[in-house]
Amino acid sequence: RMFRSPEINGDLSDEDETDGKSSIYKQKYERAVRDMEIMKRRMQQLQEEEMEQKAMMKKASEKRLADALEDVEEERQVANQWKRKAQKLGAELQDLRLMLEEQMGRNGELEKKQRKFDAELSSAQEEIKKERILRDKLMREKDQAISEKYTLEQELQSMKMDSDMLHEKISQLNRELDELTLSSKGEEEVTQLKRTKQELERKARDQEEELEELAAQVQMLEQAKLRLEMSLEKVRQEHRREASVREEEIEEIRASFSKKIKNLEAQLESEQDERHQLMKQKHELERRIYELADQPPPQDPEIERRLRRDLKRTKALLRDAQSMLEHTREGQSSKTLIRQLKNQLEDSEFAKVTAVKARQAIEAELQECQSQLEEVTRVKNEAESRCLQLSREKSAIQTQLEEAEEEMAEVMKKYKAAVAQMSIDQKTLAEQNQQIAELESERQMLKDQLSEVSHKFEHLAGQSDDTHKVHWLDSKIRDLESKLELEQTTKTRLENQIARLKEQNDRSREECDSLRNKEMQAQEGVRRLQRQVRDLREDYAALQQKEADAYRKQHELEMALENTETDLQVTKNDLRLACQRIQDLQNALEDDLDSGTDVPDDSGSDSEDSFELSVLRNQSVTPVQRCDSVASNLSYCTTEDIRSRTSSFSRELSAFSSRDDVEKDVNGLSGVSSRGHNTEADESII
Repeated sequence: RMFRSPEINGDLSDEDETDGKSSIYKQKYERAVRDMEIMKRRMQQLQEEEMEQKAMMKKASEKRLADALEDVEEERQVANQWKRKAQKLGAELQDLRLMLEEQMGRNGELEKKQRKFDAELSSAQEEIKKERILRDKLMREKDQAISEKYTLEQELQSMKMDSDMLHEKISQLNRELDELTLSSKGEEEVTQLKRTKQELERKARDQEEELEELAAQVQMLEQAKLRLEMSLEKVRQEHRREASVREEEIEEIRASFSKKIKNLEAQLESEQDERHQLMKQKHELERRIYELADQPPPQDPEIERRLRRDLKRTKALLRDAQSMLEHTREGQSSKTLIRQLKNQLEDSEFAKVTAVKARQAIEAELQECQSQLEEVTRVKNEAESRCLQLSREKSAIQTQLEEAEEEMAEVMKKYKAAVAQMSIDQKTLAEQNQQIAELESERQMLKDQLSEVSHKFEHLAGQSDDTHKVHWLDSKIRDLESKLELEQTTKTRLENQIARLKEQNDRSREECDSLRNKEMQAQEGVRRLQRQVRDLREDYAALQQKEADAYRKQHELEMALENTETDLQVTKNDLRLACQRIQDLQNALEDDLDSGTDVPDDSGSDSEDSFELSVLRNQSVTPVQRCDSVASNLSYCTTEDIRSRTSSFSRELSAFSSRDDVEKDVNGLSGVSSRGHNTEADESII
């Protein structure tokens, strides 16, 4: 009907000129006017409804764009957080590398200490072997001394028997001397016997002095043994005290680390709870956003009145926007846009390559860290095995030391027994000296008797010629001389035995001194080994602590890497969702533009508007495409590149929003202009 209105107006004018008083055309005109007013009201109502719908869609699109910008800002903050976490992880990896280098140095020092300990252990074992050899030698010498003592006792018994026989012979000689006279030969024997007696007395005094010296040395050895036992007991008490203190320190360290672990677990649980709460809030906000997006826009009459008042103002804005679009179209060209797009593509490719390289470097560092951790575990196992071996060697050395102490106690017991036996031997020697003195006195008496008998014999020889008695006395004298020689040989044998016993006593004293020195050296070696074992335990505790720290850091790195991957995946999903929302918004805006271009208007203005809108559509599509490219490139990107990507994405979104606003303004203004032309035509008809 609108298109037929000019024809109706033309017919009415012709009829008015031909027949102005015709009532039929007047009725038709009135009916056409009423129909025109009805159509005008309907068109105004449709225009108002379209304006309301476009305003609501503009608000919804602005709200969605604001949500998308907020999401991008959140992603930028998350990217900054992950960048800081990556820097922190790099610093922790550097600390772990330094700690591993320090651990390798400590392992080298431990190996040096172990080699030194092995050398000292071998020397201690050699000393123990030497002590065993000396102990066997002492046992052999002791057996030899016991056998010699037994032989001396047998010789003493034989000497006693000889002395009894001599007493009998002396009594017999006394009886014979009563009958015979003495000779001059007995005086020489008496003087010789006196000299031998003096020598024997001098030797006896020397032996008594040596026995006193031996008794003093035995007392000194007992005192030294008591001092060594007291020092050994002090060393044992100190070792027990140090062991108790070390156990208390270990318990305190274990308790402190357990508390730290509990605190860390509590912090981890609290962080997980906060993260779950934040995720719940995020999902709740997304759900509310979707619900608000699905709800139909409300109709507000105030907005309708405001839009009617702003109808005239939008015409001026249309002319201004058209002039601005012409100016921007003249100032910008498609070459600059293509160049910018190429630069952005090159930047994205370079960022992709750098991200891949950074990821490969992080993976290589992680593999290196794992290899270093395996090396640390291997060194730890070796140190544990070495520590177990050292503990076994220490227990073996302690058992050997206990055996050496037991053997030393047995040697001291045997030495005391030997000293007691020596005192008994001294007593027997004194008795033998007394017997020798008695024998000397008896010999002197026999010599006196012999001299008297020789005098008597000379006197009788001068007085009588009894040759038979003279021969008999000569034979008696020869017997006495042979017995005297026998006594002298026994005396020399006893002196030799006494000298041999003295030498054995000196050797036993020297061996006792050497054993005491070796015992002191063995105790010193044991103390040194205890210090080394204490140092090794401290080093082992330090190694365990460092290994626990390394495991903890590795676990934290693994957890951080997993969290980074999960957050990166969430970021990718959110970015894809944002891109999808932007695409939906763009499609909705294109639908609005398509619906706005359906209104008829002037041919020149329609062509210009369609050209401008096509340019705006082409420019508005590029951010979404680049958003898709960013989402695809994020699969190869790390946290170090997310910040630059999100900043470029936010710039593209801002450009897109500005272009979208211009496009919607042009669309609305073109619709308003078309409606303005229609209203002017209607007014001309009226």
